[in-house]
Amino acid sequence: MGERMDSQASGRQAGFLGVTRKVLERLPLPGDNRELIVVEVTYPPGGEAPLHRHPVAGAVYIIDGVAESAYGNDDPRQYRAGETLQDRADIPHTLFRNCDPERPLRFLTIYVLEPGRSYTMEP
Repeated sequence: MGERMDSQASGRQAGFLGVTRKVLERLPLPGDNRELIVVEVTYPPGGEAPLHRHPVAGAVYIIDGVAESAYGNDDPRQYRAGETLQDRADIPHTLFRNCDPERPLRFLTIYVLEPGRSYTMEP
């Protein structure tokens, strides 16, 4: 996996079998202890994330494929290439999956977080 972010006391990083992450940008924010991070993520065909959460909100841009996502008790919604969705902070991400059983799903995730802190954690 291209990105490895060590977990802190706030929670362990959730495992995603077959998912790859490549950090494209890591920009320190002036006057702040956080950084802007842009990560390219690829899910295998039919890949699905386990229940997890995010400590901060983030923007997700679908590059290729169709993703299905839901938070808390929300109904699932599909997102196609060229569309965006928002990762919500500290709400259980109850569903995130690649809807295509034959092709990978690729997307960018953009968020601001302290260095070394994990963006994806177990609930």
